[in-house]
Amino acid sequence: MRCKKNIILNLQNITSHFTGNAKIITLSLVIIMLSFANIINTSALNYQSNVGIDFTFNPTLSINISPSDLVIDNLAPGTTSDSNTINVSIATNAAYGYTLSAIMNGNNNNLTHANGTNVFSSIATDSSLSNLVTDNTWGYSYKLSNDTNWNNYSGLSTETSKTLVDSNDQTAIPIDFKIGAKAASTQASGTYNGTINFTAVTKPTPITLADAYASEGKTMINGFYTIQDMTSTICSKVEAIGAQLQVLDKRDNKLYWIAKLADNHCWMTQNLDLDLSHDKPLTSEDTDLNDSSLTGIYSINAGYSYDAANNRISWTPANDTMASLPSSGFPYNNNANFVPYSYNPGDIYYYSSGDTGNDTKYTSLRECQEEKTNCGHYNAGNYYNWSAVVASNDTTEISSGDASNSICSKNWRLPSSAMSDFSNLAVAYDIDAYNSLNLRNIPIYLARTGYYVGSIYNPGVWGSYWNSTAYKVDKAGRLIFMNNSLLPIYPITRYTGMPIRCLAK
Repeated sequence: MRCKKNIILNLQNITSHFTGNAKIITLSLVIIMLSFANIINTSALNYQSNVGIDFTFNPTLSINISPSDLVIDNLAPGTTSDSNTINVSIATNAAYGYTLSAIMNGNNNNLTHANGTNVFSSIATDSSLSNLVTDNTWGYSYKLSNDTNWNNYSGLSTETSKTLVDSNDQTAIPIDFKIGAKAASTQASGTYNGTINFTAVTKPTPITLADAYASEGKTMINGFYTIQDMTSTICSKVEAIGAQLQVLDKRDNKLYWIAKLADNHCWMTQNLDLDLSHDKPLTSEDTDLNDSSLTGIYSINAGYSYDAANNRISWTPANDTMASLPSSGFPYNNNANFVPYSYNPGDIYYYSSGDTGNDTKYTSLRECQEEKTNCGHYNAGNYYNWSAVVASNDTTEISSGDASNSICSKNWRLPSSAMSDFSNLAVAYDIDAYNSLNLRNIPIYLARTGYYVGSIYNPGVWGSYWNSTAYKVDKAGRLIFMNNSLLPIYPITRYTGMPIRCLAK
């Protein structure tokens, strides 16, 4: 039997139209005459006004398919065969990309004989052509045109479109597309037809963090949304990966940049710079304090109190500056491991010699600029020991697992070893030991600020950040990275001072 199968392609050309409009904002100048009793000299007054102009340029999009038919002209009984290859290409200037999808057009996803009684049934998803063991079945396969490997054959639905290309920019990604089939010797000879619709749609402007905050009805303080108002709903709405927003911390009115990163979490992209003070308790109204039962390391002895009438937890740090260093032996005589402290390093300037070298530290920007031209500034934030990070004056009762509280703002938390937060972030950006310094780059901005034990060690060499996970009774987890080294989970003694980055819950 010789079977020739034509698939008629229904091509949808979508071309949006250019429209432009200019909005000229007319300014009315009101001149108020002022009279002064004693004016000896007058100066010329200079008035300057800005006129805003904007216009809308709609994207264009078109599809080209060549050739226009998929044909199997050598299908023999009991064997499998595939068709010629068609190329589906897109032309667009859409700023945020497009999607290309395919769907069967008609009442079913089978290929029908001209007499209407014989069909080739669509195969199940993810079957391969070599596994078409059932007679009188068909499926499709595709690949990006510059690839060598084809996707497995599968069946097209009449109800749900199959996404073939999902592009986040206007770069056109042409694909190759073909079909395969298997026939029984008893199948009627002749032509079997079906129709495939290819549809391309431009993507709208992605939702930003500011858009998500506004959509949830959040209000601004002094022109900024607050970091405490972040929610999981806000973060999940954000489509613009890497886009940043500057937000206000209500605890001290400091500003921080945050971003939705490629691991689908919202992160602070600056180190926390919260100053601890035994004169100013932190409360659950604006801080990540969650345990109202006041058990374990969050007991009254750890600096906690609970206001049942207002359902408010408070923590008063026992210390707010660098504790004296531990003496030998354990537990340490001065309990530095368990008493929280923070250390503000002030400004740290550095010269970056590139990804293969270390950064040289200077005490002032001027000193750096006198010797170098490529001077930068570390966003160091504060250095904290682990007790401060997990908001407890006594961590003797936790030797494993994640601490449930932290000095992150409300609705944010510390990274966790158990959740592999730092590891997942590195994987999302394809960062490993060989390119570990890319953690410094946009949009992550992790800094090699070193660590603090009486003084700052290895700034410009080590990037070291706490997580919430305890190891034994005297150590906790951290991320450490340097040139050609990346350890997302690596314990260190708890009295060490290091910065933190928080991520949204």
